[in-house]
This record gives sequence, structure tokens and C-alpha cells, in this order.
Amino acid sequence: MISLFRPAEPSGWQYREAWFDEAAGEFVVHHGAVGVNGTLTAEKAQPEEAQMLLESFTAQCAADGYREVSEEETSELVVAVPLKGPEPSAAERRNADTVHATVLTTLAWRGLGALSDPEPAEFDGVSALVMSGRTLHRRKAGDAVRGAIRGTDVPASKVRIRIG
Repeated sequence: MISLFRPAEPSGWQYREAWFDEAAGEFVVHHGAVGVNGTLTAEKAQPEEAQMLLESFTAQCAADGYREVSEEETSELVVAVPLKGPEPSAAERRNADTVHATVLTTLAWRGLGALSDPEPAEFDGVSALVMSGRTLHRRKAGDAVRGAIRGTDVPASKVRIRIG
């Protein structure tokens, strides 16, 4: 997947993403304002066309002022499900997987970034299943994560969020 961004007035960002979905045989473009659900378009394409379409997409984005963002322009986003012991229980693993799927989808649809799979790690001094990523907009990402968690059956008290 290619993800590119450009500053937009007054103080936001716009994004364009493209990828080839081999299973569906489609070239997919997702675009919009960062923090708002984007627009998705797809067209049938053959695998041998995919590279040419991606190159064309990248060239058009560059002409329109889109670019990759540097790590310095983004903030780290960490979502963690603290564990009661050193190893996750089945319920803790299910909670982390539920949070991951919901938060990842929410962030992706809004151009706010991606989230790594839940991995056991230390978080604020305790064992946790930790998911991380980077985002261009701290406040919108935080709001999106909290809203996504509220939409699950996982109690918000069982999830920790850090954006910095």
C-alpha cells in the first residue's frame, strides 16, 4: 500500500492511498481529509497492470503535492490491554484482538494511520498486549481510538491509550 499526504488549509492534512487487492482483482484508491471517513474507489485490474497503476498513482500524487510524511511530523500512538499475569489469558487475548480490529479499521478509514498487531510487552510497568503506530493528528487519532473502543464489548477500563 502507498500512503501519501499533503498539508491542507487551514491547518489539516489530506491523504491518498492506493493498493492492488489481488483477491478481488481490483486497484483501490482511498482518499480524503485526515480524521474524516474517506472515499474508496476500485476498478478491475489484472495483476500485471498493478505496478503500472501504482506508479501512475504515485506520479499523479507527486504532481498534486502529496508526499510521504517524516517520523518527526507524526506522533506515536500506543494502545495496550494490561494483563493480570505475565501471559495473556484467553479473555485478555480476545479483548486485545477485538480492540485491534476495531481501532485499526477506524484509523484506516480516516487516514489516521495503522496499528501493529497486539504483542506482549511492558507498558507503564506492567505486562500488556501492546499495539502501536504513528499518526499525523494526535487529537483526532485519540478521539477515534476512544470512540472505536466504546463501540466494542471491551470495557474502556481494560484499555490504555498513549499518544505522544
